[in-house]
Amino acid sequence: MTLDEFVPMIGQILLADCNPSPAALELVSAKPLTNHGLTARPPFHLVFRSAPEVLLLPGVYAMRCGEWGPDAIYIEQMASLGFDAPGHYYQAVFN
Repeated sequence: MTLDEFVPMIGQILLADCNPSPAALELVSAKPLTNHGLTARPPFHLVFRSAPEVLLLPGVYAMRCGEWGPDAIYIEQMASLGFDAPGHYYQAVFN
């Protein structure tokens, strides 16, 4: 996975496989991180938002968006600093 795959999906809904039904997560941010190593893929950071009534535990979720996925992504809850929309915010860091 690369940052270039996610940038066009900003504002779109990704579905995280959960029981009993998938959870809708909006991709609200996709930004590069400083590359301090010699990695083949530059590191990046994703931020997702769920509805206020949806709270996901930290973990790996199979996510899909249209024709993209499913791909396993580890997310964890984060503070909503800088984001105004109500809901829970999650981050995924690829380094």
